[in-house]
Amino acid sequence: MKRFVVNILLVLSPILVYGQNYTSVLKGAIIDKDSRQPLYGVNVSVVSVSPVIGTSTDDKGFFIIKNIPTGRVNIKMSYVGYEDAYLSQILIGTGKETYVNVEMQEKVNNMKEVVVNSGKDKTRPNNSFANVSAMSFSVEETKRYAGTLNDPSRMVQTFPGVVSAGDDNNAIVIRGNSPRGLLWRMEGVEIPNPNHFAGSEGSTGGGVSILSANMLANTDFYTGAFPAEYGNATSGVFDLNLRKGNPDKWEQTLQVGVLGLEAAVEGPFSKKYKGSYLVNYRYSALTLFSLLGLPLGGNQVPKYQDLAFNFSFPTKSIGTFTLFGMGGLSSLGNSVGKDTTAFKTLSDRTEEALKQKVGVVGATHNIVFKDHKTSLKTVLSLSGTDNSDNEDTVDNQLARAPLGNNSFRYVYIRLASTLNRKIDTRNTIRAGAEFQRIGYDLHQDGLNDTTGVYSTQLSTRGQTFLVQGFVQWRHRFSDRFYLVSGLHFTYGAINTKFYVEPRMSAEYRLTEKMNLTAGVGLHSRMDAVSTYTAQLLPGSSFDPLQNRHLDFTRSFHSVVGYNYSFFKDFRLRVEVYYQYLFSVPVGTGSYGYFSVINLNDGFVNVPLVSKGKGYNYGIEITLEKYFTHNYYFMYTLSLFDSKYKGTDGIWRNTVYNSNYVMNFLGGKEFVVGKRKINRIGVNAKIIWRGGTRDTPIDFAASEAAGSTVYDNSQTNAIRLPDYFRIDFGANYRRNKKKYAWVLSVDIQNVINRENVAYRSYDRVAHAIIYKRNLGIIPVLSYKVEF
Repeated sequence: MKRFVVNILLVLSPILVYGQNYTSVLKGAIIDKDSRQPLYGVNVSVVSVSPVIGTSTDDKGFFIIKNIPTGRVNIKMSYVGYEDAYLSQILIGTGKETYVNVEMQEKVNNMKEVVVNSGKDKTRPNNSFANVSAMSFSVEETKRYAGTLNDPSRMVQTFPGVVSAGDDNNAIVIRGNSPRGLLWRMEGVEIPNPNHFAGSEGSTGGGVSILSANMLANTDFYTGAFPAEYGNATSGVFDLNLRKGNPDKWEQTLQVGVLGLEAAVEGPFSKKYKGSYLVNYRYSALTLFSLLGLPLGGNQVPKYQDLAFNFSFPTKSIGTFTLFGMGGLSSLGNSVGKDTTAFKTLSDRTEEALKQKVGVVGATHNIVFKDHKTSLKTVLSLSGTDNSDNEDTVDNQLARAPLGNNSFRYVYIRLASTLNRKIDTRNTIRAGAEFQRIGYDLHQDGLNDTTGVYSTQLSTRGQTFLVQGFVQWRHRFSDRFYLVSGLHFTYGAINTKFYVEPRMSAEYRLTEKMNLTAGVGLHSRMDAVSTYTAQLLPGSSFDPLQNRHLDFTRSFHSVVGYNYSFFKDFRLRVEVYYQYLFSVPVGTGSYGYFSVINLNDGFVNVPLVSKGKGYNYGIEITLEKYFTHNYYFMYTLSLFDSKYKGTDGIWRNTVYNSNYVMNFLGGKEFVVGKRKINRIGVNAKIIWRGGTRDTPIDFAASEAAGSTVYDNSQTNAIRLPDYFRIDFGANYRRNKKKYAWVLSVDIQNVINRENVAYRSYDRVAHAIIYKRNLGIIPVLSYKVEF
């Protein structure tokens, strides 16, 4: 009888331990980091609960652990012949199951265990071929950090060397480079700028991100010396991955907030098939308020909506197929008032209507071959953008006169394929190619402020091609020393030029907690098509199609880094870098001061030559305490110098040369409620950086011309006042038995400091005025998961 009672207690012990708390499910997939093959028999344990609970992966590399108490847990994965991997502080909540993807590294030698904290170390991206200037971040971090507004672009502004190009736009400046040099990729293929209100030609940012946190898996972000598989980028790379829908359970998410009304649905196509779907739709809340007679945006109500989806179709023998897509519609405009006595500045007299369409749809095929060493991924995508902007001015009789009209339409067809083969435990090779067909229809006309003549500056349509290829090899001399080398190839049909770009990086682990990294490489970037096809100004002595022969901008990157982990959850990271830019399009003659290095977006119709140069060098320091024990913090300091030289032979500051950037952010999470299953999070961020550069305005010449006239002999000679901002965020998560809800507020610029953006001459006010960045931006949202 006594033994019977003991046995009953042992059986019921999980219920007795967890019965007072809600529980949920953790599931995931584990693969070999190099071969991409699923690993069978990996031991997966939840080590932060007592007693420890766990399971092992099946022949597809999948695992599932049920009845995990809600809260944050630590997961350990161990496998014979492989380095142990850990996932730290994974949030388990009701309403939705938690899914993780893990990559494990096979050992070269039977040496002392090397622990890889894959759940914490941002210096280790998803890509095993990246050793330097690479970071990985999760969706949870995007939601957690103050001032990010659930936006990946605003999220990475907390990283060293990355700053915002303006509060009203999420375009980013990386190590002093123009935002034009950023590459966006999704599911292994280049995509158009994924932002609403994206600006003009060459823009890589916008006012509101189309990317929803409900759709994204972990993302890799690169700031220099990229691996050979990344081309058409000189400043940075966003490598986005979409998560798959839950293949076992139907789940929904509803969210209401200032940014929009959002709904996501996911689940299996059927209970007998592991295929799944994930769909997310968002509609601007400000648009809805406007329709209800509550124009919270004042005279300019931003209207937008977006849709994203990812369908997964696994098969038994020929791999997995996916169908993914993303698209957005947005518009913004203003109208002048009828009281002409209120016209104080030129902006009071100006009407503008901006419209944008962007979309991408793609199909992927992933297959893992039976040799357990080789995998192949192929992506075919169709994407496009359609941006228009019309601007008029109004006189005192309310008569309109056009200031400018533009329309930029692009259609892209892209085909990319990547072959990955793990030769043995020491050697892995990856090779691939990408073909792009770029169709375009571009038009712009406008008023020349100097001559007063309204003329066409761009009118062209046609197609061009961009072909890229790469091969790279990763060799592990030991479990401590890795070397990656590769070549990237680019052919641009628009200028009929071919580029070969060697890349190399290395990592050496001095100890289990300390490592050194280094990387070098050549990189190039094709500018916007309009840069090559713009019509030169009338009366020019140059060939009207001279710019079509421009080179791509080239850049040499070199980086040396040091990483030290201490106290289990602290990290110190230091990187020193030097970048040399050449073949940069620059102006000639009286435009010898001009360089596209200083352009955020747009194009010019002046004669350009590929003789410009530039350099960026600096040091970046990061001290971080990972999210453990319910709190975290991170301090980053970047000191740098960014210069360029045009055809006039003068080295000048780039417009982005603020010289120093400091970020401090942190947060604390509190476990609350009688059952201790609910959470309150409080987060804050401080940004302080030097002011951007500006050019002196010739007031007398501006008065005579009726528009801003710069003293270009002193281009970027002025530094604007320092930029300072404090962001704040708070959230409350409440777990119920079958659902959970989250109430959150994210406030950008909580002290309402309107930092100076730039200066200009106003012909109505007859004065030089300061244009300022946005003030306080509060974003409130309520989300339900079930």
